Amino acid sequence: MKPIITIAALCTFLLLFLFTANTHAAANPVKGEELFKQCVACHTLGDGATHSIGPTLNHVFGRIAGTAEGYANYSQAMRDKGQNNNLLWTEKSLYIFLAGPARYVPGTTMGFKGLRKEQEIKDLLAYLITFSPAYTPKSGTQVTASEAAQAKLPEIKADDEIEEPEFTEAYLADDNAIAIGDELWAKQCRHCHGSSAYPGKAPKLKPARYEPDFVFDRITNGFRKMPAWKSVFTLEERMALVAYVLSNKFSP
Repeated sequence: MKPIITIAALCTFLLLFLFTANTHAAANPVKGEELFKQCVACHTLGDGATHSIGPTLNHVFGRIAGTAEGYANYSQAMRDKGQNNNLLWTEKSLYIFLAGPARYVPGTTMGFKGLRKEQEIKDLLAYLITFSPAYTPKSGTQVTASEAAQAKLPEIKADDEIEEPEFTEAYLADDNAIAIGDELWAKQCRHCHGSSAYPGKAPKLKPARYEPDFVFDRITNGFRKMPAWKSVFTLEERMALVAYVLSNKFSP
């Protein structure tokens, strides 16, 4: 029996084609699905998805910012961006937002710092748009080269460049590094690894058993269902997280 292509599937394919064609580079929704693992601590997608720490991202394309039905935990900054500035989530606005949420919506409570590679943002959006089947791209909503440049993605090292952090006793005891790690932990890691997340979201951490290189590798490259954070946190930020997790100030 030949496979039957449904109207919904055809529409999804056309939307994906339009998105990739207008961003001047091939976007890969399969890679986008992998990247979405960085989002699942706060957001949901798919059939039966309900709001979590953040709103579900079903039908996010074409939605006014801060207006997901049934979600009451938006920051005032996000509500104002939608109500007063009429921010509509499109390929363009989501691209710039994902490159730096706090820069695009100052005051947002979204702890995610943003993706740091142009291709990763395109891949993630190519995946997300498949969950907005009613959305039709309109003229002026695609990302142009100049707009992509305005997103000011941070410079990062080449993928094949080897990182060799040095965790000296002095660094691991450095109050500034520990404070930076504490702030990053509160914004991004506590949702899954915090004491209130047990049981179920992630294994309970046992810092006394860990060496610095082990913690750094897990943060950088991920493990099993835990996503890799190399594309989100800089080398210095990942090192600071290690210092915090292994410090006597660590409090999940």
